[in-house]
Amino acid sequence: MAMVQRPVDAYKQEREMRRRTYTNTSSLREKFPQVEQLVLELSFTDPTGVGKHSPQVHTLGPAARAYFEVPCPCSACLSGGFDLSGVISDMLARRGRIAAGKSNCGGWQDRGRIGEHRCQLQLSYRATASYQPVVGASGRARLDRAARLAARR
Repeated sequence: MAMVQRPVDAYKQEREMRRRTYTNTSSLREKFPQVEQLVLELSFTDPTGVGKHSPQVHTLGPAARAYFEVPCPCSACLSGGFDLSGVISDMLARRGRIAAGKSNCGGWQDRGRIGEHRCQLQLSYRATASYQPVVGASGRARLDRAARLAARR
């Protein structure tokens, strides 16, 4: 009796690979101990005007994984998504407050169009970071300018 092999489910493989990568990623606390909170605001635009995707907001605290890859919200997109790792890691490493920009999905519209039609969904993102106060030489915490202004009110 011959064994029948099931076709490879590319979408399932991609989800599993993302899950493993996420699971093996360090926390924000481990990678960027000074980060208090990171807020990612994401909105998506379909250049064809056909698809409508809800905007997303993700608030990450110190215990959250430092995983900055955003899957494409198009359910049929294969091998797509947006890797914000470089932009966000660079911002956090230099204690930047805001990083914003746009990126296009380079995935394929669906399994049947591989090699023919790219997804091209556009992501507009804004990452906003807040940090723990820096302890000065005197041992007292220095508040950043925004916190000092807020304290006066």
